[in-house]
Amino acid sequence: MTGIDQAGSRRLAGRFDVSEFRRELDRRNGKVRGRYDASVSGFDPIRTRVPIISTIHPANLDRTIDQRRGRPHQAQAQLETGRTLRAAQSRVERSWDFGRGRNPPESISQLREILASDPKLKLLVGHGLFDLATPYFGTKNLARPLPAYASPERVRLVVYPGGHMFYLRDASRQAFRAEAEALMK
Repeated sequence: MTGIDQAGSRRLAGRFDVSEFRRELDRRNGKVRGRYDASVSGFDPIRTRVPIISTIHPANLDRTIDQRRGRPHQAQAQLETGRTLRAAQSRVERSWDFGRGRNPPESISQLREILASDPKLKLLVGHGLFDLATPYFGTKNLARPLPAYASPERVRLVVYPGGHMFYLRDASRQAFRAEAEALMK
C-alpha cells in the first residue's frame, strides 16, 4: 500500500516515523523525499542518518525567492536586505519563541475561544497533500473534536496537490484563492 519495500517495512515492523518514510520510499534509487513536499525527491547526501537540510530544501527556497523577485533561478538567494536567507537553519528553529510558554505550541484552545466569541467568523485551513512537516491529517484530527458551534460551514479544511507551500503550484494556488473568495462572500 505504501510503496515501501516489504523488507524495509518488516525491519521497521510497519512503524515508520516521517524521517524513515522519507528515506524508505525511494531507497533503491538512493533518494530521499522532501519533508515539506514528499512529491519532490533528491539524492540522499547522508545515507547514514536523516538529513536536516537536503538538496530538496534549497531547491524549494530558491524557487520561492525567484518567483517573488521575478528573476531567473539564482544559486545563492540574496534578499533586498543583503542578508542570505537559509532554509531549515537549526539555530533559528531552536530560538523560535512560540509565546505564552506553550510546549508544544498549540492554537486549538484559542481557536475555540475565538469561534465562541464571534459567531460570524469563518475559518479556511489549507494544506498540501504531500506535506510531511505539517500533515493535513493531523489538522483533521485536531479539528474533529471542535464543539458544535465550529460547524463544517464555519471551519473548513481543504487539501491541495503540493507540499508545505502548495500555493507554488498554479492550480493549487488558484483553487485556494477561489475557496477564500467564496468564504468571504
